[in-house]
Amino acid sequence: MNKFLPYPFFIFFSIVAFNITAFSVLLQMDMLIFNATVYKVIAWLLTAAAWTLAYRYRHR
Repeated sequence: MNKFLPYPFFIFFSIVAFNITAFSVLLQMDMLIFNATVYKVIAWLLTAAAWTLAYRYRHR
């Protein structure tokens, strides 16, 4: 295991999850061009999946 970067998967998935979360929040607040409910549901499902992956890879 790398001493300087012990959890590379966790860092990667956390960055991706944070970006998807920020996108979902902007979408939820209707700050983007498209504001359909289906897009909001899909965005929040992707957010939950991304944070689940980050949680799963936290100690690998």
